[in-house]
Amino acid sequence: MKTYANYAWEQAAAFLAIDSPSGYTARAAAWVKEKFEALGFKAEITTKGGVLIDLGGKKEDDALLLEAHADTLGAMVAQIKGNGRLRLTALGGMKADNGEAENVRVYTRDGKIYEGTLQLCNASVHVNGD
Repeated sequence: MKTYANYAWEQAAAFLAIDSPSGYTARAAAWVKEKFEALGFKAEITTKGGVLIDLGGKKEDDALLLEAHADTLGAMVAQIKGNGRLRLTALGGMKADNGEAENVRVYTRDGKIYEGTLQLCNASVHVNGD
């Protein structure tokens, strides 16, 4: 028998595996809607792409609302430089240092996806607190 914790872990892992950069959140929203409908809840996608779920309840004045965003924070390609490097612009407060050495996927306008690793060209190594 699955425990609630195992179920929650599996669902969170599946959800987080869905790429959802800003502007491309429809797949993540559809996944959330489908999962809650499978559990028997009424769900709808709002005009802004969020998911609204009626969790039921007995009293209107004793309701619970959960709100979250499904887009991943990251960066947008601002320029492809002559040497092939990308100039990025941050989205959602992302700091480049936090993404150093992370695996990334770059989505192009024509639907191609390129995978790589974020490596800062102006990064420096600090040893012993230097």
